[in-house]
Amino acid sequence: MPDPTVWNVVRDAGDDTDIVLAADFPVTGRNEGGFTDLTPGLNLDCALWQTVAPVRSPEHDALDERYLQPWLSEVRASGRNVRAVLGYCAGSVFAGVLAEKIAARQDTAPHVIVFDPELVDVPTVHLQFGRVIGNMTTVLTPEETGELSDTAERLAAKPDVTPTAFAAGLHAAFRPIGTGALRRAGLDEDYAGELVSLVGSFMAYLATAAGLDPRPGWRRATVMTSASEHSGLNRMRTTPGIAPIEVAGERRFDVAHQDLLRTPAVAASVADVLAGPTGDTA
Repeated sequence: MPDPTVWNVVRDAGDDTDIVLAADFPVTGRNEGGFTDLTPGLNLDCALWQTVAPVRSPEHDALDERYLQPWLSEVRASGRNVRAVLGYCAGSVFAGVLAEKIAARQDTAPHVIVFDPELVDVPTVHLQFGRVIGNMTTVLTPEETGELSDTAERLAAKPDVTPTAFAAGLHAAFRPIGTGALRRAGLDEDYAGELVSLVGSFMAYLATAAGLDPRPGWRRATVMTSASEHSGLNRMRTTPGIAPIEVAGERRFDVAHQDLLRTPAVAASVADVLAGPTGDTA
């Protein structure tokens, strides 16, 4: 089959091998490790594909299970068996849902392995938007940064605000400010527009994850947990209103959240899970 268009081939192993899928939203310059860091330590004999997030607007597009269809369609068209589905942070939501849908149409359920999984809520979106703004301090003025931060605080404080509405409001505020800042920094109109759309697509990614229920898939998952108290199961276990998260197994590592995917001991642990019978994540 032709190279996939909605998956990034992190490791190629020929068209007749199994595939491992990985859900994440990697961007150039982020300080967290990614699946490109993890993959060499897995010693895979099959391919690994990573999600390419669709271009979506949190203000205008429907953000529901239809978001997953391009990913699922391309996997189905490949005719290949999915050995495992991995997910990092908010990507763990997509991993859980994708794994359930794939398990329903192949003979054996794939492994599910998630890394500091997050149920996306308003604080999650707020935190991630803050990181986006923090990465743009070279182009945003202090006044622009302050305006965006104040807007985020105001929107987050609205009674009963949903993650979807919050993400849409953040992008609506960011779009003119970000465009102006990038143009001022010397980027042409098209490239500035692409970068602003990338931020919108990230907000849409988070908003979509907020509306999905990954917990059926997570019940079969092995969780790789960092030492960061505000990430993954560590955060969810101390957040009021979140019911206990059921997982098949958990392996804890004395590393920060941002280093989880680039720690050799984590890669060795994942390789150990993948070496077990397919569908067995204990």
